[in-house]
Amino acid sequence: MKQLIFILALALAFAASAQASAITFENIQHGVDIYNSGVENAPGVVKTLLGDERIQVEITRADGTFLMAGLETKSAVIVGTIEGEIEDPTIVVKAEEEAITRVYESDDPVAAFQEAKDRGKISVRGTTFTSKLKVTAALASTPALRFFASLIGK
Repeated sequence: MKQLIFILALALAFAASAQASAITFENIQHGVDIYNSGVENAPGVVKTLLGDERIQVEITRADGTFLMAGLETKSAVIVGTIEGEIEDPTIVVKAEEEAITRVYESDDPVAAFQEAKDRGKISVRGTTFTSKLKVTAALASTPALRFFASLIGK
């Protein structure tokens, strides 16, 4: 659950700070700040499932270039970000910049996220048995997804 919820939150936060231009590492940092500022008020399911993870984020920009970033979580809080690849990720998130923007601009970001995921524009893959189970569980948590959409006022 946490992986899907996490990428939605980041996607929304990235798009919020990068609407007019390509998504940058600074946008990812801004997304982390938005996420961390609201995680204290997250539903219990989010806090329970967002544990210690190493997340690789790969964004394909509109111009064909890629942005890669690594995120480390501890007890549901993002405690570290690096530009580039993170060692031994437990979760790999891939997204097209256009899909992230569509999610942000949508009146229903949860539905837009689900559509992008269904079309293969956003994907979340666990690399361990546990993270694979959590990704599967994430697909069923609309209340948690709506919490993250609320972080940017949607």
